[in-house]
Amino acid sequence: MKSLLFIGGTGFLGQSFFDYLDQGNLKGLKLSHTIIISRKTKRIKSNHKITYIQKNIKYIKKIPITNYIIYAANSSNNKENLASFNNFKKLLNNDHKNTKILFTSSGAVYGQRNVKKKMKENEPLSLTNINKFTGYKKDYAKTKIILENEFKKLSKKGFNVSVARLFSFIGKRVLINKNFAITNLINQAKNKTKTSITLHDSRHVYRGYMDSNDLIKWLIKILINSNKECNIFNVGSDEVVTIKKLAKLISQRYNKQVKYNYKLTFLKKNKSIDYYVPSILKAKNKLDLKLSYNFNESLNNLIKNF
Repeated sequence: MKSLLFIGGTGFLGQSFFDYLDQGNLKGLKLSHTIIISRKTKRIKSNHKITYIQKNIKYIKKIPITNYIIYAANSSNNKENLASFNNFKKLLNNDHKNTKILFTSSGAVYGQRNVKKKMKENEPLSLTNINKFTGYKKDYAKTKIILENEFKKLSKKGFNVSVARLFSFIGKRVLINKNFAITNLINQAKNKTKTSITLHDSRHVYRGYMDSNDLIKWLIKILINSNKECNIFNVGSDEVVTIKKLAKLISQRYNKQVKYNYKLTFLKKNKSIDYYVPSILKAKNKLDLKLSYNFNESLNNLIKNF
């Protein structure tokens, strides 16, 4: 049996990971013990054996030798994210060269896309597209690119590394993250004092929602196949869903109306597109990965749990 070091594993990703393991999905990973390093005090309820180190990775002085590492540390302060990685890098030694390492990046590295074109791993990353973001999201995307390049350097030094660019997700733990559009819409729908849910974005917004079970299954496969080539994979669904359709489906399931705080005539005339959907052909062809859930199925499963 094998061990895993999960750095930053108490949010949506970490909880979805242990939900998946608790369903008995240990095939391939053969995991017996996980060590979580997190600055948060939150503990995960799981049948799986977990040891906690409650500390910011930036201040850790030693990390154990494990079979696997998932590096998912993320702060709202991007300078801290870089400082945390720099400390992590210093803690790696030759004994870790037998460890499989996965870095969770983001589809945000492709920047804002204003055309209906799925994002591919081999396309050059454009600072012009990233600069279309504003505020935190722009800095976040730039930091993810820097860290991807740092993990590539680790692979050149003999470490077994993979990078997973994460997109949009749906699943049991999705309501943890208040920044998700789907979270906002479901929370509105669940509000018993309101008879409708409101859409605020006048743009043509397109997303691909991957089920959290598929997310973890894919991450495990990518982790196991980490090597010195530092392969990069998109992790998400290529089934396109508009936010307008998402709002309509959620409103129907809660028997509510959809209201718009802008005129629909403006939406029809407006050419602004926000397209955030990955191509997942590389993961399908290279790792034989596929989607086990479609969007409607995942949405029905999510709503059943609340």
